[in-house]
Amino acid sequence: MSEKDMQTYFDKLNQANSLLKESLRVGNIEALAETLTNISDGKVYVENDVPNKDAVEKLDAVYKELKDLNLTPLQLKQAITVSVIKAQKDDKAEVNKLMTPDAIGLISSLIAYEILNVQNKKEVNIVDPTVGTGNLLIEVIEQLNMTDKFKINAAALDNDDALVSLTKSFSEVMNLNIDAYHQDSIAEWDITDIDMAVADLPVGYYPIDENADKFKTKSDEGHSYAHHLLIEQTMNNLNDGGIGIFIVPSQIFQTDQAKKLSEWMVSSVYLQAVLDLPTNLFASKEAQKAIVVLQKHGDKAEQIGNVLMGTIPNTNNPKLFEGFKDQLQDWAKNFKG
Repeated sequence: MSEKDMQTYFDKLNQANSLLKESLRVGNIEALAETLTNISDGKVYVENDVPNKDAVEKLDAVYKELKDLNLTPLQLKQAITVSVIKAQKDDKAEVNKLMTPDAIGLISSLIAYEILNVQNKKEVNIVDPTVGTGNLLIEVIEQLNMTDKFKINAAALDNDDALVSLTKSFSEVMNLNIDAYHQDSIAEWDITDIDMAVADLPVGYYPIDENADKFKTKSDEGHSYAHHLLIEQTMNNLNDGGIGIFIVPSQIFQTDQAKKLSEWMVSSVYLQAVLDLPTNLFASKEAQKAIVVLQKHGDKAEQIGNVLMGTIPNTNNPKLFEGFKDQLQDWAKNFKG
């Protein structure tokens, strides 16, 4: 399977997208979600004669060509992620909703793998409470599936309806089963029995103060930080000893609301790692993010002697990156729960 086939897949996907966008009069992300659902179902969804007969014929022809290309799962995912990036660019999507890069998904999956492997887990229930385009969760599942060691059950939450639809259709085309829920993740969750969470958290203020009131990380005055509330909410919903892998701003412990977050952490979770992501992934120092690994109290969980800290080397530097993987392995040996 060549690069050329991947390019063809992307071009055809784009063609189907444009046709649907025009027929349905929706944004690029909604059109892409619908396209992927149609591909997964093997037929064009029609409601009240929309898309019309002519458009359906054209779409059917494009879907047939896509099917004939027969990409590997990895190539399929790459073609779709490029389409997501294009759709978000064309829609001028806000920063908090932009797709999480594959490199961050890969690093998150390495951390998840080392911990789950040491804990000897066979079946793992994973949630992404701010799933967005679905790329982070799908990348983590794909990477874990490649090891053939775990049976993964996954759930996703997001307050953006279009992105929930995209996650669902993206996962269906990838032959993954993700239960996706359209909801505010700071409100009550219906899902239970969760072993691990992975999330690239949206940053900013949470507008509904009465919802924030029940959280220890809420601000004493004014709006609270949404990413603080989401960390607390997610950890509260995990099983005892459950793991949270959060992508957060690197400055998370240096803001005006950091004291509340730190106080809650000391009383409720074990802080097991704080790792700055490779600097080459970000356009500026201000945009720099880190991965924070938390473990919920209970079960066999305990504070690891050496919290893993530092900056993850550039993923394009194999020698340095292998060294980081060794470090990760040594650190994960101390995990219980």
